[in-house]
Amino acid sequence: MTMKPVHVPVLLPEAMHYLDVRPGGVFVDCTTGLGGHSAAIAEAIGEQGRLLCLDQDREALEFARASLAPFGRRVSFAHANFRELAHVAAENGFAAVDGVLMDLGISSMQIGTAERGFAFGLEGPLDMRMDPSSGGETAADIVNTWDEAALTSLIRTYGEEPMARRIARTLVATRPLRTTWELARAVEQAVGGARGRTQIHPATKVFLALRIRVNGELDSLDAVLPQARSLLGFGTGRDHGGRLVVISFHSIEDRIVKRYLRREATACLCPPSLPVCRCGHVATLRDLARRAVRPADDEVTSNPRARSAVLRAAERIG
Repeated sequence: MTMKPVHVPVLLPEAMHYLDVRPGGVFVDCTTGLGGHSAAIAEAIGEQGRLLCLDQDREALEFARASLAPFGRRVSFAHANFRELAHVAAENGFAAVDGVLMDLGISSMQIGTAERGFAFGLEGPLDMRMDPSSGGETAADIVNTWDEAALTSLIRTYGEEPMARRIARTLVATRPLRTTWELARAVEQAVGGARGRTQIHPATKVFLALRIRVNGELDSLDAVLPQARSLLGFGTGRDHGGRLVVISFHSIEDRIVKRYLRREATACLCPPSLPVCRCGHVATLRDLARRAVRPADDEVTSNPRARSAVLRAAERIG
């Protein structure tokens, strides 16, 4: 069964505010998904603006292409992982931009399509690849071939699951695991009547860990951040440099973004004990929000998927 995609962009007013989207602006949406944020940007930049939409999920990108068709030539599309941002931007004529947006969450289409294997609420094959055409390891490959120690490390590190060892042991004893429901039931069997499981399904963190590993999400995030910073322009007809906005849904992702922004907003990285700077590091960004921006209560109420969203923003400085 496949659910009809209904996309509600998370932290949309906040993202538009920190991007400072204006008519005639040039922007990149690195994770277009079903086009919610992209549509708002395309509307705000007007006919003289330009928007480049990337996504590694071809199906989602085609959906966005159709929904954004009324904006005509102001919007360009590229089927690519955002770790290829610099190349794709150059190929499409986006040498310097006013803003780059990344929404690291999974799309409604991916969650709602059983055949993609992202959700334990729908029975489907254990795939979880955001770009099935790329080949590569699936979630089924991992749960059915990795040993207990490797599975434990994966679930503990990426899922931040305290019962990782018990779950890994059960997965090894239960396999082969071929479907999302089989995996979810195995995790439920592993945790049994453990306390503290009332808020989320016990398989949530396991599915998250597998998805991150299958798609190399953390490596891609590490790779794209400096590329995005390099794209941010100066002298773009406004009183500040280009801006980077990242929305994450996982504490590990948020830590990567936070540490990168903090590093690039620091003029010297030398140990405090050194009397003179020797690193030669120059600050290239200015943090726009001293604390992470989170959705308001009314947004979480209307869109529960927003509850874990965190937005961080920075602007390019000379």
